[in-house]
Amino acid sequence: MTDPPNSDRAEGKRRFWERFRNGRLASWWRSLLHDYVEACKEVALGVRQRPGKAGLYVSLLAGALGCSLYSPCEASFEASLLEASGTLLLLSPWTRSRRSEEHVQRLLKLRNRGQLRFQSLVFFSLLYEVPFDADADLYSAHCKYLKPRWTEFPKQVLDLGFWGRWWVLHSKMQDADINEETFQYLPEHLRVVSFQNLHSETNERLFDEKYKFVVLTEEQIQEGEKENLGH
Repeated sequence: MTDPPNSDRAEGKRRFWERFRNGRLASWWRSLLHDYVEACKEVALGVRQRPGKAGLYVSLLAGALGCSLYSPCEASFEASLLEASGTLLLLSPWTRSRRSEEHVQRLLKLRNRGQLRFQSLVFFSLLYEVPFDADADLYSAHCKYLKPRWTEFPKQVLDLGFWGRWWVLHSKMQDADINEETFQYLPEHLRVVSFQNLHSETNERLFDEKYKFVVLTEEQIQEGEKENLGH
């Protein structure tokens, strides 16, 4: 024989689940699941009908996800700035690029003054300059009428962080071991050496000719002797 209390408990559970299946919450979940199933079916149908468009959307989504994951943080800028400063310290002042040194020194000075601000915008990051430190208790620092306008914000941006790199700092550190002032007195066509100049047949021929013996003519010898007698 069945124990009456156990049968009453089982009957109560069965009625509870019946009320739950027929209730509003269960109907809402069934409707939500049905909508998701229909949406997935439509997406699958759209992929089969327009694979190119679907591939474009997937590429854009993957690109946006990659940009978000590799967007540099404030700590990465600190590391990049210290690395750039250390690279310049290892170079002689005579070979150090003035452009690189001025940019790094400016960033270090602003950082020490507390005037650098970092802002993450999901897909990329911005580093910009502010007039005062965050803890400055000056009237000009708190007065809203004296704060920089939004139209002046592009001038305050110092660097752009995108895909794991701070691009302005990276650009300024290119050829950091070349002092441009060393070549300022050269003719303009000699200040810039291109890849073709370094790997041309003329350059290779001149490089080989420097190892050849110098042959002087009789006239050159006589002119040299006259110059020596004159001195």
